[in-house]
Amino acid sequence: MSDLRELLARALTAEGALVEPIEPDGLEIMAPPHVRQALALPEWSRVGFGAELPGQAVRVSFESDWAERLEGLLGERGRLAHFLLQERPYPAPRQEFERAVQREFILQNATFRLGPVEEARARYLLLAFRMTATSDEKREDLVTLCINEANGALANALAGPLLAHLRAEDRMERARPDEAAQVEGWPVQQIRTRSAGLLMPRIRFQLSPFLAGMERRMARDLERLHAYHSDLRKEAAARRDERSRNGGSDDALKADQMRLEAIEREYHTKVADLRHKYAMSVEVRFLQALRVDMPVRRAAVTVLRRKSSRQTHLDWNPIARRFDLFPCESCWTSPRVYCVCDDRQHWLCPSCFCACPSCGKESCRACHPSKCLKCAHPWS
Repeated sequence: MSDLRELLARALTAEGALVEPIEPDGLEIMAPPHVRQALALPEWSRVGFGAELPGQAVRVSFESDWAERLEGLLGERGRLAHFLLQERPYPAPRQEFERAVQREFILQNATFRLGPVEEARARYLLLAFRMTATSDEKREDLVTLCINEANGALANALAGPLLAHLRAEDRMERARPDEAAQVEGWPVQQIRTRSAGLLMPRIRFQLSPFLAGMERRMARDLERLHAYHSDLRKEAAARRDERSRNGGSDDALKADQMRLEAIEREYHTKVADLRHKYAMSVEVRFLQALRVDMPVRRAAVTVLRRKSSRQTHLDWNPIARRFDLFPCESCWTSPRVYCVCDDRQHWLCPSCFCACPSCGKESCRACHPSKCLKCAHPWS
């Protein structure tokens, strides 16, 4: 069963509808009144999700208005869920664990010392957002963020495996209300602040194919526009030059010059219209949150930079089978190599700790986001 079919079947069953899977890739629905009103369905209906639809079925997809219909049916229910997982992490020997830390946690201008390695529990917050990008075309997609609330690390690689793990019926362990109270994590404002920074590079990454296609279309249209108006300018300039050589009147020469200026104005107007046509607006709306408390293997780490140090810990997740690593605290991307600043020991990607183009001194973009500390040169 496809994810969308399973989602709709579970939601309708929870609302009291009778749902029966049918082939190919469809559902047969007997809906109560409130479901019929919210989803604009008759009492008996069929819906389909694949390329081939069952007989008398209506197609359902994320690109249609079914997402809004389901949201209207569920309201605020299902916005937040808590799970407690008991799966124990793989007990790797310390030497193997230390080699894994050295392989994945790479520092360019600092060193670290590995402290005790032990089993612990970490809280993961999985956030789902709906993204709508509109330009000359429209694209909708889901954006997910997975944050380790124990140390602020980014665990996006965990999102897919974690959801697959929770979908398995025999492994689903929904937290009871008294247990969910123990899974309290970051306050709402902290989540908003952190997710606002982390969303931007994630959105750019997911929109990169869409942006590349849009830029190709815009470049093609600009090239055609430039070629067309270049030909007009050449013809108008040749006519003016010929009239000038033949001793044309001043009024005629002035009219030819005005025609050239009009072509130039029209070209710039058309270019501005194209820029407006291909300008992109992106709307991001929060959908759901999932908080999971689960065991991890935790290593205490002391990062040393000159005379300063920073205490933190790294968590190895047994489902993703990898470490949760920190985002750059300036641009919020996920670097493969980290730099550490001198003032507040920020985690930075090399681009956010590079030399100033004016004075050549290294400066932390997280401590000084607008200009260089040494020479006050503004960052581009």
